[in-house]
Amino acid sequence: MPTRGRGELSLRALKTLWDNADTNDGIEYLIAVDDDDLESVEYYNKTVVPFTKDQGIDLRVWVVKRLGYKKLNEYLNFLGNKSNGHYIMFWNDDAIMETGSWDKEIDQYQDKFRVLRMKEKSKHPYAIFPIVPRKWMSLLGTISPQAMSDAWISQIAYLCNIMVNIPVSVIHDRFDLTGNNNDETYRNRPQTDVDREDPMDLNSKQMVLKRYTDCAKIMWYLNEIGDGNDHFEQALQGKADQWKYMKLNDPNKLTGQL
Repeated sequence: MPTRGRGELSLRALKTLWDNADTNDGIEYLIAVDDDDLESVEYYNKTVVPFTKDQGIDLRVWVVKRLGYKKLNEYLNFLGNKSNGHYIMFWNDDAIMETGSWDKEIDQYQDKFRVLRMKEKSKHPYAIFPIVPRKWMSLLGTISPQAMSDAWISQIAYLCNIMVNIPVSVIHDRFDLTGNNNDETYRNRPQTDVDREDPMDLNSKQMVLKRYTDCAKIMWYLNEIGDGNDHFEQALQGKADQWKYMKLNDPNKLTGQL
């Protein structure tokens, strides 16, 4: 979880995980805080870290050079490389876990290569808080090369037909969804899916090619372990709708533009 300017809010987000986990044994919580966000650094030093030590929670915090929202994926890649778990779960400082024993639902997929999608009130078909197997990083070298990591991971998961819905519910307590947390962190969120001429844009030719290349790597791996399917191949040949499985998770047609 990267966080900025939201010390108390981020602690609330973490507590909803800690309080609802079946057990926090074997779960590591990794946080990145900007080096110029002195208020958050102090809050973690004086409040969050002592609390987790008292509770026996495995929390590690890195104070990192500020990269900004346009490089949000680099925070995630940094933390992912520091992690040890079978699965890597993204969390937001404005998220609220609603489901008890959420960790047990993830445990069921330790031996599978799947992207896990939690329920979220907007019913967006993307995995807004994606949970990816550690082998994702081993195969692709990164969690995401682009700031809109939820979109990046979700599109690959649907193209490879490896998206799995799990019975875990999350509230994304974001201003445009709930009316809460209209702060500087929310307002300073430049989007990276609006200019296809930008090579780093989600929909640029370069990134589309990169997504297809990553899909090919994943399908190679799945076929090697006897867990493959032909959806991506059929879609490339024009024999199947590439977004077939995304549409099944999109009752409000939020990705119709794809």
